[in-house]
Amino acid sequence: MQKTVCRKAALLIRKAIVLSLLPLALIAAKPSFADYFGVEPSREEIQQEMKLVKMLLDNSPLTGRTAQNEQEHLIQPMELARTLYDRAVDAYNGGNMVWADVFLGEALSVIEDAVHLSSDPLQVETKQRQQYAEQMDDVRAFDATYQDVRKGLPAKEATKYDAAIEPTFGLINHAQKLVADGKYVEGSEQLKKVHTIYVSVLNELLASKSFVYDHVFNTPAEELEYEMSRYHSYEELIPLAIEQLKPDENLIKLSDRFVQDAVKAHVAAEKQEAAGDHTAAIKTLQDATKRLQSALRTLGLNAPE
Repeated sequence: MQKTVCRKAALLIRKAIVLSLLPLALIAAKPSFADYFGVEPSREEIQQEMKLVKMLLDNSPLTGRTAQNEQEHLIQPMELARTLYDRAVDAYNGGNMVWADVFLGEALSVIEDAVHLSSDPLQVETKQRQQYAEQMDDVRAFDATYQDVRKGLPAKEATKYDAAIEPTFGLINHAQKLVADGKYVEGSEQLKKVHTIYVSVLNELLASKSFVYDHVFNTPAEELEYEMSRYHSYEELIPLAIEQLKPDENLIKLSDRFVQDAVKAHVAAEKQEAAGDHTAAIKTLQDATKRLQSALRTLGLNAPE
């Protein structure tokens, strides 16, 4: 395990060093670093080395494996190796055999490290276990949010949405059994289905006109407490929507503006509550919740006006 950690650390350091050298390589018309790297290789030698690296990149089983399993600790080094190869081709075409040799040597070393990582069963299992645990945390967060949001529904409507959520119980149970047998990838696939159901149900729930509370509050303080709970339910949906719907950076920034406005309104509502003005605090808090709804719509999760 220690060796694996060292290899990963070395790979990150190598990546930083190599990327810092790329601009120098691109502007070097002639091999001015031959004294440091040894005798300049011939074009024929570079051609042979390029063929080898190209063959490893095109035919390596890691290429298909990374695409299939989406294992980040394998994807990153293979992408780096391909970048190094491309830089080697640029250097070769520019007549700089020294830098072409350097880039090709680094590409071979990175590929070797990736092979070591892929053949380490403990490393792979640890990564799979971590991904499963993170997905299960998301499931718990989704369920907690759903339970909070459904409080605002009439009993008949709540029953309908509960029925839509019910299949997740069997999927989670199946996932736990798979993981008990060491099948983390298969277990994660079951949790992905759970995520899809929750996103779909929450999307429909938040867009439904029936999402209005029919509570009768005895005091303004009681109504304010409910509005606080409702605000936090929407607040918890923001990071989940970003993680699950994967909006682009511009949409995230736009959504964040609504969130920041909501936070300011929430702070104002707390001050009004502290001053004993519950009626004003309720209105301010409702405005804050509307801003969170706008943030969710920006991210792609429907929410009522």
